[in-house]
Amino acid sequence: MRKLLCGLTIFSAGFGFGQQQPPPPGTGARELFYFGTAPKDALPPPVKAPAKSAKAASPAASATDTLHLGLRYSLLLVGPGDRGQATDPDHNFRKGDCVAADIEANRSGYLYVLAKQSSGDWEPLFPTPGAEGQSNRIDPGQVVRTPPHGCFEIDDPPGSETLFVVLSRNPRDIGELAEGMKTPGEKTNAAVNQVAHDFGTRELSYREVIKADSAAQTPAAHSPARKGPDHAVYVVNGSDKPASTLVTKVEIQHR
Repeated sequence: MRKLLCGLTIFSAGFGFGQQQPPPPGTGARELFYFGTAPKDALPPPVKAPAKSAKAASPAASATDTLHLGLRYSLLLVGPGDRGQATDPDHNFRKGDCVAADIEANRSGYLYVLAKQSSGDWEPLFPTPGAEGQSNRIDPGQVVRTPPHGCFEIDDPPGSETLFVVLSRNPRDIGELAEGMKTPGEKTNAAVNQVAHDFGTRELSYREVIKADSAAQTPAAHSPARKGPDHAVYVVNGSDKPASTLVTKVEIQHR
């Protein structure tokens, strides 16, 4: 189990923009993340209510679809008064540790993060329910800290905590999730299951862990040298078909 302690944190992270030449077959998630990176661009406005009929009537592809939509995250061990130290994603946290996650995207989009409770219910973390005026838009060059106002304090019993992360360029695709997060409950659980079904298996995502000793390795010849955060995990739509939504789960292990 974990407790949620309460320090929205969004800050700049240096990005090199510009599309690369098409990556060769077998390119890893990290290179695809940079290949798909582009400057901040326009997005459809957030939906105010679920629109099943509108979604069903939408074309197979839209202006928001993009190749290799991706995100990267780092798990942080947060101490009193500090911003946190990036850790190995397989690190086994201990009781009393306080954990947060930094999340970045390679394209503009809307970010949603939920945490699974011991009851099996999904608790919205970002955007924060009831937080008036809070935007959950994320742009390349930004880092979003979640939980927005603190960290998870690890508690007994040992096990794992699960975060459900959704990055969507088209809010219509995840309209029910957005609405469900405003009033957590069964509607939120159903919306998470639906999004996982619709987008979690539609296209296989590439996942790659870049640890501290490998983050500075020379990248492929088609890409300029870039060093991402230590212990970063890259999750990218590896399909050659454009997409507008990416879904992943983050496991936090503790003993």
